[in-house]
Amino acid sequence: MVDFGLRIFASHLVAGCLGMFVLSRVQTDTAGVTLAVGVTVAASALFSWLLTVRQARFLRQGAEVIKAVGDGDYGRRLWPGSGMAMEELAQSVNAMASGIEAQITLLAAEKQRIETVLGGMREGLMVLGEDGRVILTNKALEDNFPQASGAVGRLPIEALPCPELQTAVETVLNWQDATRPAVVSIQIEPGQDRYFDVSLVRPSQQQTGQGAGLGAVLVFHDLTEFRRLDKVRRDFVANVSHELRTPLTSIKGYAETLLGEKKFREGQERRFLDVIVKNANHMSKMVEELLSLARIENDRQPPVKTRIRAGESFRAALRECATLARDRDVTVESLLPGDGPEIMADASQLTQVFRNLLENAIKYGPEGSTVTVSHRPGQADVTFCVSDMGPGVPEAERLRVFERFYRVDRPRVKGEGGTGLGLAIAKHIVERHGGRIWVEQAQDRATGAAFCFSLPEAL
Repeated sequence: MVDFGLRIFASHLVAGCLGMFVLSRVQTDTAGVTLAVGVTVAASALFSWLLTVRQARFLRQGAEVIKAVGDGDYGRRLWPGSGMAMEELAQSVNAMASGIEAQITLLAAEKQRIETVLGGMREGLMVLGEDGRVILTNKALEDNFPQASGAVGRLPIEALPCPELQTAVETVLNWQDATRPAVVSIQIEPGQDRYFDVSLVRPSQQQTGQGAGLGAVLVFHDLTEFRRLDKVRRDFVANVSHELRTPLTSIKGYAETLLGEKKFREGQERRFLDVIVKNANHMSKMVEELLSLARIENDRQPPVKTRIRAGESFRAALRECATLARDRDVTVESLLPGDGPEIMADASQLTQVFRNLLENAIKYGPEGSTVTVSHRPGQADVTFCVSDMGPGVPEAERLRVFERFYRVDRPRVKGEGGTGLGLAIAKHIVERHGGRIWVEQAQDRATGAAFCFSLPEAL
């Protein structure tokens, strides 16, 4: 702009010089003076007008280029005439347009990559804004839920009529802790024999930045085929177990009858029959536990929970384990106060949990050892622990010991061991009661494992 002012000043200077030349020629002639002044003013005006028109044309072109870039035409550029004072401004406008074009190209390529990734996902995806409305869905979600194809701008419950999903969305959107993300996982059944596990995550402000506009991300995992195969497995196990019960009963009955005969009371035949009875008993116990597990897994009704005293269920379980404890010379020590704390549970199922954990501790603890049953109160639940003095459970195996038939690689005890189903049954019962179960290192002991479970406390 300074250069532009200098050019206007130069035009006026030239006009003034021209006027002085005319004045010098006409000297004191009044008419000549008038003519000189008129020529000077006319020349100055002409130079100013020409320069102004040229600069105005440049500014209009600049405005058109900026408007075109704003409208998406990122290839437009501003080219001033040679010698113009606006070349620096033109270079800045062109650099801005080039930078915007490069950024838009980069964003378009990034968007294409994201759309390719989302389109190739097998899991359905739904992204919500801060207002809880849908801003993005992918093809997998629309294939599973055709009504979600036009869900942008609507609430999740309008696209997927599932109240549980909308409740979970409101939970993560109303998350108060700004330092860590909210994570919620639920299972929904949007249709007959269709099952989905939905993971809802709301990133923290530290991850997305203030005002990013991202509310929550929902990922839909289709469990339909898994549930179908799992049902086939459960039905197969239940049917086979039921069919095995009758022949096992016959084998056991006939073997025990032969043991009563005088000629089989000693010798090699006696040892053979003892092996038959022992293994028949083991298989019968496994069949009963398989049927018990199948009943628990297939029962969709929640357990009937009442106010009970845990000590009573523990003593009932101890009576059922008394023979096993006596055979292994194991002492069971109870640290429960009186009849134990009051909790909300099904009494018979709680007895089964205590029995399974006691049997596990008695079998895997050394002979002559002590099994301890203790408890510790919590804010809204009570935790019970059954501790043994065995070799313990390696930390890497602690999550898998509750799987059916899973056995730790390093034998915890020599001998027959269990069926591998007791802990799985205990886990199902505890989780159906709204609690959790885990294993940890036994406290105040050099070795041993403590199997702990928590249940809601009676209010």
